[in-house]
Amino acid sequence: MISCYGSVKARRGFTLVELLVVIAIIGVLVGLLLPAVQAAREAARRMQCSNNLKQFGLGLHNYHDVHKAFPIGAAGHRDLNPRSGWQPLILAFMEQTALYNQLHFDGPRPGAIYGGVQGSVTRIVLPDRDEAGEKQVPYAMCPSDPWPSRVPGATSTPYKTTANWAQSTYTGSIGSQPTPSTNSACDPFNVYAQTFPSSCPQADILYGRSNVPACVSGMFSYWGVTIRLRDVSDGTSNTIFVGETRPDCHSHATYGWWFSNAMGNAHASTVAPINEFNTCTTSPRISNPACRANTNYNYSWGFKSFHTGGVQFLLVDGSVHFVSQNVDHRNYQRLGGRADGQVVSEF
Repeated sequence: MISCYGSVKARRGFTLVELLVVIAIIGVLVGLLLPAVQAAREAARRMQCSNNLKQFGLGLHNYHDVHKAFPIGAAGHRDLNPRSGWQPLILAFMEQTALYNQLHFDGPRPGAIYGGVQGSVTRIVLPDRDEAGEKQVPYAMCPSDPWPSRVPGATSTPYKTTANWAQSTYTGSIGSQPTPSTNSACDPFNVYAQTFPSSCPQADILYGRSNVPACVSGMFSYWGVTIRLRDVSDGTSNTIFVGETRPDCHSHATYGWWFSNAMGNAHASTVAPINEFNTCTTSPRISNPACRANTNYNYSWGFKSFHTGGVQFLLVDGSVHFVSQNVDHRNYQRLGGRADGQVVSEF
């Protein structure tokens, strides 16, 4: 007869050592997996950034097809129209027709309501009571750039500053145009700039403050130069059109992408090297601690991004290229000029 009180074999659980080993293995696997996940996410963000630039290329060329010229980079001061950057001018070609139809670009209109400067496209008050400059379009920001989430007091709305202006990380190229700093001791990069005709006043050459094509190196200017495809004599595949820059490094970021004097308009030159982060609030490297202010334009008006190792550019032919920060500086400056007659090598 078998006793119901027979021995029962005890179940054995994990020992403390075994548990610690399992946790350690899981930690190692997570440590190996996390960088791969982050790399995959950045690759997706970079692809989206590239697609944004391609959309700009389509919009700019469609605008040219209709108007026989590319949009101007605005008047640059408040006495001329349109009081707008170039990006609002192509809204109708960027699947933003509904927004574009609520705007006007010919100055003050009777009965129109403005939140500030009369006639400013940015300050037109729309039927929903927002000013036009508050409208953020989906393609205007590189998803790798967290601006302005790290800015104290920034609104909770993505990509808006404390003033609530919509933002952009893309700006038109003024080419190899000199951009001297407010501190004259902070101008290390004017080593090579395009040679301009003697008829171009020096004041107009600086920062692209001209509406005369011969006095402007790039595709846009701060003072509304009109450029046509025929003006790109160096070749559309050898000329930078639009590129990335970082608002946290720039002197004109908080104005929003609508403004004529905003970073998203025409406020980047190829004079400064790619990814010169000296004026950035979040900076991986500081090249000159004495020149950190973003008003040192020789630094801050350069193209830069959150992508590792370089910046994405839209060329005039509509193609998008990732250009390494290690590109030959002189060759890079030649890419900025649309008609400097210089030979561009591989980049």
